[in-house]
This record gives sequence, structure tokens and C-alpha cells, in this order.
Amino acid sequence: MFYRAEGKAVCADVIPFFEQGEFKLFYLRDYRDSENHGEGCPWCLLTGQNLAELTDHGPVLLRGTKQEQDLYVFTGCCIKAEGKYMIFYTGHNPHLRAQGHPEQKILRATSTDLIHWDKDRSFIFEAPQWLEPHDFRDPFVYYDEDMGKYAMLIAARVKSDLSIHSGGVTMVAYSEDLDHWELERTPFYAPEAYFTHECPDLFQIGNWWYLIFSEFTDKEVTKYRMAKSPKGPWITPAVDTFDGHAFYAAKSVSDGKRRILFGWNCIKNEEKDDAPWQWGGTIIPHELVQNPDGTLCVKCPEEIQSQHSCQLPLKEGYRQGAVCKTEDGYTVGRNDGMSIQMLGHMPQNCKISMAFTSMDEIGDFGLLLRESEDHNRFYKVKFERLFNRLTFDKLPRKDNKVHCQVDMERYCKLESGQPNTILVIAEGSVLEVYVNDTVAMSCRMFDLKDGDWGIYAHNTTVTFRDISVCTEEEQ
Repeated sequence: MFYRAEGKAVCADVIPFFEQGEFKLFYLRDYRDSENHGEGCPWCLLTGQNLAELTDHGPVLLRGTKQEQDLYVFTGCCIKAEGKYMIFYTGHNPHLRAQGHPEQKILRATSTDLIHWDKDRSFIFEAPQWLEPHDFRDPFVYYDEDMGKYAMLIAARVKSDLSIHSGGVTMVAYSEDLDHWELERTPFYAPEAYFTHECPDLFQIGNWWYLIFSEFTDKEVTKYRMAKSPKGPWITPAVDTFDGHAFYAAKSVSDGKRRILFGWNCIKNEEKDDAPWQWGGTIIPHELVQNPDGTLCVKCPEEIQSQHSCQLPLKEGYRQGAVCKTEDGYTVGRNDGMSIQMLGHMPQNCKISMAFTSMDEIGDFGLLLRESEDHNRFYKVKFERLFNRLTFDKLPRKDNKVHCQVDMERYCKLESGQPNTILVIAEGSVLEVYVNDTVAMSCRMFDLKDGDWGIYAHNTTVTFRDISVCTEEEQ
């Protein structure tokens, strides 16, 4: 369900396209194996009528040589215009800088079937002198109805006395024929807050317009802004992210009924819990939902949830503290101390769902995952209501000076006495958590590959009910 390329390769930025009832998901493939695959990065293509059944057609927009601009075929967009498909993409080659040439230029390719692409060697769009030459990338092309022209958003950086961390801008260029582009001098979006705004994406839902970008200066996350006009002024919502650090470079597409946001759950060096995060990983789709006030949230797409249809029986195991079994679940907790109810073996690939009610803002509670037989090692999905926080934790931690695994926390406000839902989907090392169909948290579980699962409450009491654990196939 969560796609990753075979072997050592990882999936990076997804460039989504939808046509005639089928998702066409281009993605950057990083082979991570230069000895066998050489240097560089192509675009590959996934297709499918739903998000849980995708076919990989392999590389379709091929990388160039070390002497060419597009050794790395980096992010761009796919459109259909003038009777053919066009990809505007970033040609990236780090070897060119030493030769006095820009590392990045915007290039173009055309196709009649989305599989076979011809690179248009005559099309080159590069940064003007007043922009940084090596950061000019991620073109996003759309038709501007008001101007009657095509528009192209570009991730760029200005040359100025600003801090290197705040020179990022989203630029815009216009064209009447898709061949000749005129870059506006005034930035489309310039908050003076980030190194650059990667992977821009612009779309409308109802009366609101949304600008999506990803930044690695502050949080390393995908953010969004909203406005009543496609040209702003842009409003920063109170919660301006869709997920945490382990969901990056997200771009969206509509299938006519819903809008799906595609990012990647990044891996870590040597695939160990305490190692540094790396670029690329596993493709994750979130479904965007518009709130009544225009803000956005995300939920798990239905076809992803429905893949786990085989329900397993709960098997009560280790119990600690105050646990009371109810007609449809368990009440767990006490005023002071830890209470735990383990509920059986956790399959490596599974879906866990339940409803829960919390009565106060004291302590923390949640789920224990892949717990060891001696109960000393486990992952923890943890609610901390006093801080309106959902976190992903692991015990023992490498460093107990931090309250959870770095960056794995999300804003999550719960009301006392009100029913809530949590959905957890595990697939190998990937863990996706959804709360109330509004909050998402992507995580990784590398070190602990097997164990039991259960529920817990610490210094508080919580009622869990309608508890279910399901797999794709009968165990």
C-alpha cells in the first residue's frame, strides 16, 4: 500500500497527474547504489485506478550524463496542452558548478503516451542575474484564467543582504505559448523566512486558494498558505502543516471527487531509529479535507484503510495497574502511576483502530507497539493533552533529555468527555497515525520489528472501545 522502489532504491518527490479515472504518479527514484546504477536520478511512473493498487512502469523520463544539465531529473510538473503531454522539470547537475555553470535549470520534455518522452533540447529556462543561479527549480505550470496565460511557479532564492536562511522566494513566470516565458521581478510569495520553498503547488477548493511548499530551514515539513485570490495576500493558518518531519515534498492532485496529497515518509541512515534522517523513502498519500473555516486537514484514503479486512481476535496479555474490562472495551488508568493492557501480537503489516474518551488533561496515554517479551522495549503513540500534543516515542531512548523521538510530534487538541478515534497503519518500518480524520503523523520503526501491542494510561484514566486489529490476509 505504501510504495517503495525495489532494492536499495527509495522514492522521493511525487509529481501527481490524474486522467481518465487513473492516477499517474511520477516519482524521483534514488537508486542509492552508484556501483550498479551509476549517478543520477530519473523519473519513474506509477499508475493505478486506486491508491492501493499501483503498477510501476520504471524509468520514463531518463537522466542525462555527467556532462548534461539533467544528470538528476528533479521535481517539476506534468500537464496536457496543445494535444500532447508536457513535463517541465528541474535539470540538476552538481558537477557544473565547478565549471562556472548553474547547477539547476528548468527543462522540458514532451510525450503522446506518458511513457515515452522526448527531451526538448531547445528549451532552457534559467535564473536571471538577480536570483541565485544554483537554486532555480521545481516548476509548477497552470493556466491563469484571469490573465489568459500560462503561469509557472518556481522555487528560487534572491541575491540580497538577507540571511542565507531567509532568501527563499516563490517566483512566477508567464507565457502565452509555453515556449517563451517572462519572469516577474516581484515574487509570487516572499515571507523572508526560509532558505527556499521547495515543490510549490497551487489549487482551489471552493472559495479558497491554497499554496503548498516544503521548507527545510525551520521544521523540514510541507506547509500551506491560504487566500481568497490565487495571487494572495496569503494567510498562515494556526496549524500550517499536514504532517510532521517524516512527510516531505508533498504535492497534490484531484481525481474529480477528492484531492490527494502525496509526500514521502523518509528513511534514516542504515535504517536505524537513532540515525540521521535521509532524503527519500516511501510514498504516502493523505486525503485533504477542507474545514468550514477554509483550513485544511488530512485523513487516510478509504482504499488504503479497506486493504486490511481480516480482523484478528484480541488476546489479553500482560496487565499492569488499574484496568477494567467493559462491555465494548477497557477503562485504563489511575490518578498516579502507569496502567497497561496488552492485547496480543502485533503483525508487521496491520491496521489498528479504536475509539477513546479522555476525561482530563493530566498525564499521557495511548498505544504501545512492538513491545518486547520482557516489556522493556517498545514504541509508543502518546497523547499529551496538557500540551495539545500527539507524539511518537520509543523506550529506551538513546537520550532521555528529549521527551520523544525528535520531530515526531503533532498538534492535536482533544476535548474532555468527547469521543475520539485513532487509526494506526503499520507496514514494515512505516507507521502512519491518524486521529479523528484530521491529524496525521508519519513515523518509522526500524529497530523493533516484532512484538505485542496494547493500550496504556499514565497518571490519568481513559476509556478505549471498539478496538480492532486487522491484516490484509488471515493469520
